[in-house]
Amino acid sequence: MQIYLLRHADAAEQGPGQSDAERPLTDRGIKQTAEVVAWMTGHRVRAEYVVASPRLRAMQTAEPVADGLGVPMLTDYRLDGGRLTAQAVVDLVDELGSPETVVLVGHEPDLSGLVEELTGGHVQMRKSSVAAIWCERIRAGRCTLTLLVPPRGT
Repeated sequence: MQIYLLRHADAAEQGPGQSDAERPLTDRGIKQTAEVVAWMTGHRVRAEYVVASPRLRAMQTAEPVADGLGVPMLTDYRLDGGRLTAQAVVDLVDELGSPETVVLVGHEPDLSGLVEELTGGHVQMRKSSVAAIWCERIRAGRCTLTLLVPPRGT
């Protein structure tokens, strides 16, 4: 199974009376997302699903990715922060019918933590960066980090 991890793009600061979950992408974040879509389609990334945190900035990052890949975009609370573990990914993938490839769009420190849990490798997932992990079976310490694409020069 191939798992692509995508950290949401640049988002606005939290405004007065606004919850963290309501923070939208900035103009820079919109441009970063377009660059991620161009990179993924240009490298012929294939996936069956794009699954995002229900936070606005993650959904605004995930929707163009799903559109660009021509796949459904779903939201899942396990990508919302503090719940993304190897077991959570196993459960999510099982619920999706065990697809060969998924794109998960979420937040830090969850994404970096998942890379470390699955591969033993330490990475820093900056905004709009992409990591790819290959797992024969999703198990802690038994997967391979196959790709890490830093954010473009935006």
